[in-house]
Amino acid sequence: MKKCLTLIFSLIIIQLAFAQQEKTEGRIFKKFKVDVSGGYAVPQSTGNRTGKKAGALFAIEPKYAVMDQLSLGLRLELEVTANIDVAGNTGSAKANGSYLATGDYYFTNTKLRPFAGIGGGMFTTASVDTSTIINSASDIPQSTKFGFMARGGFEYGHLRIGLEYNFVADKSGYLGIKLGACIGGGRKK
Repeated sequence: MKKCLTLIFSLIIIQLAFAQQEKTEGRIFKKFKVDVSGGYAVPQSTGNRTGKKAGALFAIEPKYAVMDQLSLGLRLELEVTANIDVAGNTGSAKANGSYLATGDYYFTNTKLRPFAGIGGGMFTTASVDTSTIINSASDIPQSTKFGFMARGGFEYGHLRIGLEYNFVADKSGYLGIKLGACIGGGRKK
């Protein structure tokens, strides 16, 4: 499934690149860029209201601007969260690795560029809790599921700030608050 999605995404990018090759005179921004970001991850609620939740994430996303206001990309992200119940001496940890085809729409062509975007792809989830660690530390359960993401935020120059919600089955979803940099892209000179 991953190979099929990657192949389809690659064919679309190649087709769009050839279609836009002759129409670059009126462009304001460069075609290619890579977004690198990190941030805070908030796991989906598990019903445990007394626990402490925390998480971190890191993402890299190469993008191609089909036109100045629309870019397509491939997001690769790693997210780790923990949910600890201090009163009951129990806890759990989850890690998600995701590969998503993404699209962002930019509302302006000025230096401050608010955007909204969506994406879909595969999430590989591994999770452990205190009973897993005590009973069998060598067998960590993992699964791969289809999921999608919705996001919004803004770019100012090469700074990118965003808020994303990742919808994944079996309560593996999470909210990501991101701060990052855009390498490449930017205004044409």
